[in-house]
Amino acid sequence: MIRPIRTLAVGAAAVALVVGVSASPAAAKTRTFTDKSDDAVAALDITKVKVKNKKHVVVIRASVPGLDKAKVGGVSVGIRTKAKGRPEYALSKVRAEGRWMPVTFMDLKSEDIMVSCKGDRISFGKKSVTVRIPQRCLGANKKAVRVGVALFGRDLDEVMIDEEPTSGPDAQFDVYPTIASNRLSPWVRYR
Repeated sequence: MIRPIRTLAVGAAAVALVVGVSASPAAAKTRTFTDKSDDAVAALDITKVKVKNKKHVVVIRASVPGLDKAKVGGVSVGIRTKAKGRPEYALSKVRAEGRWMPVTFMDLKSEDIMVSCKGDRISFGKKSVTVRIPQRCLGANKKAVRVGVALFGRDLDEVMIDEEPTSGPDAQFDVYPTIASNRLSPWVRYR
């Protein structure tokens, strides 16, 4: 009789541990989203976006297996927080006249759209682009966030501004979650 009770107790403890770990707030602050592959040229094709909504910073990493920084013309990230009024922000870094311009940070619901944000950065890894935005630049955010990420190539001459943008293996841009709407990722909880 003692053995079945001990087995039951160990099993219950294991279930409680699994449920506790998967439901803990620490596990809720990071989410990974997949993006359709082959919807842009390989150098710009985002396949995965990982978002960490940490205490002092939001970190967004876009995985691009065939990343070729020489072919990238710019990176743009949109962020919406769950704070009152759903504030929206944008961060971008573009190449102009053959060189990378400084990162620009915008508060899209502010009178002064271009704002200063010390500590924001966009960096390139071997197979990823990482964006870092301090929470203080997001109105001292302590809420969930939604994001959108776009990479575009240097050969944007081939993309006609008047035409509806379409994705495909020859597209000179890639957008997560989609170019077809201004939708953002699902919410990523704070911490």
